[in-house]
Amino acid sequence: MGFEAHEPEERSELNSALLEADITVPELWLQYFSMSGAAGEYEVRAYVEGLISLPALQRDLLAMAAREIISEAP
Repeated sequence: MGFEAHEPEERSELNSALLEADITVPELWLQYFSMSGAAGEYEVRAYVEGLISLPALQRDLLAMAAREIISEAP
């Protein structure tokens, strides 16, 4: 599966949010999984590191999961 045109930008924005909010991949994955995310933790890590592509729906769920974690932070 190749990378979609918007995927690198989406990945960059996700990585920036994770760094800024000090969110780990396991934390992100747990929230994502609770929202019916289909990728496993290792797939999410590989996506965040730019090693694999994920379908648009899964990328959207990861972004939503990150936003939820950030909004729930004190």
